[in-house]
Amino acid sequence: MQILIFSLLIIALIIYVVYKIKKIFTKKELISFVSIVVLAIGGLFYFNHLQENKLPNAFKAYYLDERGIKIEKLSINQSNIEVLSSSKQIYDFIYIINKDSKELVCEAKDVEAQRIEDEYVFKNFKEECRLK
Repeated sequence: MQILIFSLLIIALIIYVVYKIKKIFTKKELISFVSIVVLAIGGLFYFNHLQENKLPNAFKAYYLDERGIKIEKLSINQSNIEVLSSSKQIYDFIYIINKDSKELVCEAKDVEAQRIEDEYVFKNFKEECRLK
């Protein structure tokens, strides 16, 4: 992602220099090029943000469906190294829940998550909870 942004900035700089030297581009063409680049970068950031939040949102929804308790805060660590041909990944989840008017910090270790197209499927897991 950083390489893409850096490359686009270099291309924009080259076009600006050519514009100043030869006056090939009109101001209107330069403004439309810059606006297209800015929109493309903004779209990439938005798409990247959606992809990063897909797993946490899927786990929160799964936990709410299975246990009937809403997760307030969630941290994720990947336990295994992802194999390119595998759709199975193992994560450690640490989260805060409110249960019986008490704030609990819970850990779910070695949770297996399988990605099927755009959906995550979680296997049953054991959790350890303690008072915050």
